[in-house]
Amino acid sequence: MHKPILSQTPRTPLQVLRDVTFGLLIRELKTRFGSYRLGYAWALLDPLLMIAAFSLIFGMRAGHSGFGGAPAPLFIAASYLPFLIFKGVVGKLQSAVGANMGLFCYRQVTPFATFIARFVLEVMVGMVVGCILVLGLLWFGFDAIPSDPLQVILGYLLLMIFSFSLGIVFCVFGNLFQEADKLLSLLMMPLMFISCILFPLATIPSQYQHWFLWNPLVHAVELIRASWIAGYISPDVSWAFLSGITLILLTFAMSCYRLSHRRLIAS
Repeated sequence: MHKPILSQTPRTPLQVLRDVTFGLLIRELKTRFGSYRLGYAWALLDPLLMIAAFSLIFGMRAGHSGFGGAPAPLFIAASYLPFLIFKGVVGKLQSAVGANMGLFCYRQVTPFATFIARFVLEVMVGMVVGCILVLGLLWFGFDAIPSDPLQVILGYLLLMIFSFSLGIVFCVFGNLFQEADKLLSLLMMPLMFISCILFPLATIPSQYQHWFLWNPLVHAVELIRASWIAGYISPDVSWAFLSGITLILLTFAMSCYRLSHRRLIAS
């Protein structure tokens, strides 16, 4: 009697997704950073140089007073890093299907797996950059330890889910309408200025603040600041608003993907 050469138990869908995601993650690492001379270090140098430049420019402008009672480098680090993660996750998920189109001939590879792989990579880069920033600020004598670490983690968790959902929505709509791809690149720069990244919400005149509070990013950034910087107060932002918008957007994104995942592969 001939025995089968390979005898293994069938994998569950979750195990298949895990293995495919890991393979895509390694592919993303080699594709994005393997061709640069600095290699993987470029993933860290790029955001660190940006944050250092913003800290220097706005630190000189603000003098010793800082922003909202916080030193400029600490304020910029607590503000720009959340936006950096948001921008990276949304941008990479929006182009995830197009960049991996050749892999969908394999039945195990799905658009959702490419979303997760790119999301995990951006979160990993953001976490490493955040740790290096905290250590660097401590080295230069700033009190960079978050005053409420649990709320900082919660703020980043909600922001990452919001970014993940928005990235899927832009990917689906970009497949339906080519103009959606250009719209995202046009929105990012103005979005940085209307999301209170480089200035506190309190510096905006009170009669205009309610317009900014419709932006979920303002709530995410201000809540992370208030949880990170001791003594920083932003009374008008709301955890309930940010959580509710994130849940609604996640439900909408999963619905869009469920209705159009076959179209994404076929395109």
